[in-house]
Amino acid sequence: MADLGVWKYKRNIEKLDVMSDKNTMRVALRTGILQFRIPLLASFLDVFCYQYSMVDRLNREAWRKVWEEWGKIYNNHRPPTPASMDYLIFRLGKIACRPNKRFCLPEKEVAEKKLESLIPQDRLIFRADKYCIFSDVCELERKILNAPNSISIEGRTGWKSGKSNEGGGGGISS
Repeated sequence: MADLGVWKYKRNIEKLDVMSDKNTMRVALRTGILQFRIPLLASFLDVFCYQYSMVDRLNREAWRKVWEEWGKIYNNHRPPTPASMDYLIFRLGKIACRPNKRFCLPEKEVAEKKLESLIPQDRLIFRADKYCIFSDVCELERKILNAPNSISIEGRTGWKSGKSNEGGGGGISS
């Protein structure tokens, strides 16, 4: 809303963070800017959402650090706030860094027809060679990682959705 001029901020705009959601968390995990020593638990094992709250906080901090490092680059084109990166990261998670896949797209260049079907902002997800902008930083063992779920609505992200692949996060295999 700030980028669109709906919200008029005169100060502290740089305090707005990237919002944590399953897409921004998944991209952070798969690119390696957010790493854990142990696998993330299934949502129904995290009854009080402590794990989810921790990952949410660390995700926001990780994207803020990316934004701060971006500002150190000479002649950078950094957006005015970390939250300004949110749409790109969210769409990257929806289009190229898909949940519950054992790989991030594209492992090969994206098809021209697919690229043409995207709105101009979504085309920024792919480099000129038609590969994902993060394809060089995503290591093979991280390409399956998924964000944790928080227990919320029964049957959506809570007790009844306990399934996942070895990427974890979304649940647990039975």
